Amino acid sequence: MMEASSKTILRALTWLLPLLSMAAAGCPVLPADTPVKEFKCRTQSSRSSYYVYLPSQYDPARRWPMVVTLHGTHGFDSAGAQAKEWRGLAEEHGFLVLAPGLMSTQGILPVGRSARLKELAKDEQRVLEAIAEVKKKYSVDEQAVMITGFSSGGYPTYYIGLRHPELFSAMATRTCNADLKIIESIPITEKVRAMPILIFFSKTGINPIYSGHNPVATQSWAAYRYLRQQKCAKARIKAVEGGHHRNPKLAFEFWRQHQPQLQAKPGG
Repeated sequence: MMEASSKTILRALTWLLPLLSMAAAGCPVLPADTPVKEFKCRTQSSRSSYYVYLPSQYDPARRWPMVVTLHGTHGFDSAGAQAKEWRGLAEEHGFLVLAPGLMSTQGILPVGRSARLKELAKDEQRVLEAIAEVKKKYSVDEQAVMITGFSSGGYPTYYIGLRHPELFSAMATRTCNADLKIIESIPITEKVRAMPILIFFSKTGINPIYSGHNPVATQSWAAYRYLRQQKCAKARIKAVEGGHHRNPKLAFEFWRQHQPQLQAKPGG
């Protein structure tokens, strides 16, 4: 009885320690002081929410690169937080930000794969609809769109990015969860193989005190190895210092390496 009770406590601590660490850190967002702010929209069909940031120098006469950024676990991250954390880079370097609200981003409590797949399919439609609406309203460079996600936003980032490579010029997962079984179910096409992909994770994991528990690292390596086995020659993986950080700048710098449109300053 005592042994069973101890095992139960250990299992609970395995989930609770990362949770408490995230709650203490709060995955903080320190938004830049930009001339304009992000704004909230709803899709016409499903009425799902999304946020958009347009740089203050936005001019419909030119085509603008765009980041589609997918948030992490509800309660610790949101579409609005993603728009806030990207807006400084967007203002400085001249690109649009689209941050859709999602359903499938649960990285703390266990979720059955069949249930997650149903939510991913719904999120796929939400994201595709939001992208289509933003492209209709604003002048988007369709050859310069990156999809990225943070934390459990990795589930829809892999799912949508690998299923729709025609929409994205690059993909970056930022300390993201990944379900290898779901990734393996997605056909890897030549367009996926041609896509620059960055997978980065923290060396210490979610809780630096309990750094032996780093599932994101394990999942990231599994996703990377599979993509390389599938001849995705432009896939890269990187371990970064610190804990469970959001780090949009690292994803942006990777995108910029592969995106000539981002080399010039806005208006240049």
